[in-house]
Amino acid sequence: MMMKVLLVGGNGFVGRALLNQKPTRIIADPTYCHNPPSKNIDTWIQLDLLKITDWSKTLNGYDAVLICARPKGATLKQRDAIAKETKTALTAMMAGRLEMDNPPYVFALHGTLSYGDCGQEIVENTQIYNPTGYATSYGIGEEPLRHEAEKGMIGIMRAPWILGNGSWFNALYCSNEIPLFPGQPIWMAVVEVNDLATEIWHHIERKTTGIIHPQLLVRTTQERFAIAVGHARLTQPVRMKKWRMLRLYDKQTRQSVLASIRLASGQGMDIEGDEAHRSLDGTLQSLFAGRS
Repeated sequence: MMMKVLLVGGNGFVGRALLNQKPTRIIADPTYCHNPPSKNIDTWIQLDLLKITDWSKTLNGYDAVLICARPKGATLKQRDAIAKETKTALTAMMAGRLEMDNPPYVFALHGTLSYGDCGQEIVENTQIYNPTGYATSYGIGEEPLRHEAEKGMIGIMRAPWILGNGSWFNALYCSNEIPLFPGQPIWMAVVEVNDLATEIWHHIERKTTGIIHPQLLVRTTQERFAIAVGHARLTQPVRMKKWRMLRLYDKQTRQSVLASIRLASGQGMDIEGDEAHRSLDGTLQSLFAGRS
């Protein structure tokens, strides 16, 4: 059976991967807000979720809504302000959806920073909400979705570090220096972007509800990850001093990159083992080969 999905944020880092990995049995209508796609613009919908006044009309005809975008701000003040607007908009979306005769299933992609800095413990999907870093702002906007997911009405995937050519990876690990952050060990859960996209479509088709953790490429420390990047780039990582972090990053950015989150994925401790790290090495080699 065909399934029609409204893909909110189709022109972003994850959105593009979702379109590339989309099963043929799914019809996806991708949306963009401010930055139109470079090609096939006639197949896209311009949508600003902060400006929708009639969600039941917007969602009519869809079997599912996949939210993989969030409004962003450059400063803490801007992030808090836009998060409050997002909360209002998503509250209206949830209410409008329930006014429909056949409300669409909703699945949203949000981050693991909602769990906070968890040190060395394994973080299950039942972990309490305790945001750090960017999540202290963006978690405000996520609140209506989180409440619905906790009631088993919709699905939220807590995405960890998403590996691919784009987003955080380019910003942190593709400049002149590969950083080794202070405060080790800092645990990272890493998923490859195309694998993540494939798994998301799996959950969309099954209409999974609740808080979901994805299958991981590897669970490792930031130090070991930086060393693996160094091997792929033939460059030694550089241990970053605290004073330099203070100069380079604002408070939320520092909290985000220093948060230790040892995410549970149902793969046991093997996901921290040698085979998983060999998979990481191969993925990094492919990424940097593709950049040359």
